[in-house]
Amino acid sequence: MKLLVALRVGWRMLALAVWTLSLFSLRLVSKMLGLYSLSLDQRTTRRLLYRWAGGVARIVNMKLEVRGTPPSPPFYLVTNHLSYIDVLLLARTAGCVYVSRADVEQWPVVGFIARMMNTCFIDRARVRDTKRVNDLIAGLLDKGYGVHMFAESKIAQDAQIHPFKPPLLEPAVQKGCAVHYAAISYSTPVGSPRAADVIIWKDGVSFMGNMINVLGLPGFSAVISFGDKPIQGDDRKELADKLYRAVLERFTPVG
Repeated sequence: MKLLVALRVGWRMLALAVWTLSLFSLRLVSKMLGLYSLSLDQRTTRRLLYRWAGGVARIVNMKLEVRGTPPSPPFYLVTNHLSYIDVLLLARTAGCVYVSRADVEQWPVVGFIARMMNTCFIDRARVRDTKRVNDLIAGLLDKGYGVHMFAESKIAQDAQIHPFKPPLLEPAVQKGCAVHYAAISYSTPVGSPRAADVIIWKDGVSFMGNMINVLGLPGFSAVISFGDKPIQGDDRKELADKLYRAVLERFTPVG
């Protein structure tokens, strides 16, 4: 059994590397073309994200269930946060620009890919960085992009949903823009380790360590449930609370 799992992890890693390299080589080309056409850059980014996510889902045998209707750009979307795999679900359904923690920008390979996909990086340890990122978010919305934020600001270690942080909702408040929302959840097959123990990226576990655990699974299921209609608010704290409660209502406990 251990040999089987090791072989599964090995070939999946190779397949992921080849697939990711091929798709993001195309992204390098489209990035240059995007200098001449913003709309072309937007369309190409979404299509490449969609195709990349679909290929990765097949490689890792992830069965994705989409509930509700994903928003069309421009939009501001918030979700809960359980794993880096959340990005895969969002790429396959929403094709958005992400707001990510600052240290991801320095990760080997992953940081490069994130930069190529127009990711906004925020240093949450610096209060002043919030204004800079809010200005970036507002600019992306003005340009017609779909923007996504993990509203809890970090991965929920207990696989639950925690109250949403309001600071990065300021652009929506200032623009009078309604915010879309979705709930993310995972489950694993009977006889496999629980999703709460394997898919949730735990503190103290390296990115590669968690990735090996996920790739060793025979497969897993993911659910992303989009809200029926976006929520608007005049106060970011009130808006954060409304969004939190709405996501909580759509959340399926992690299996």
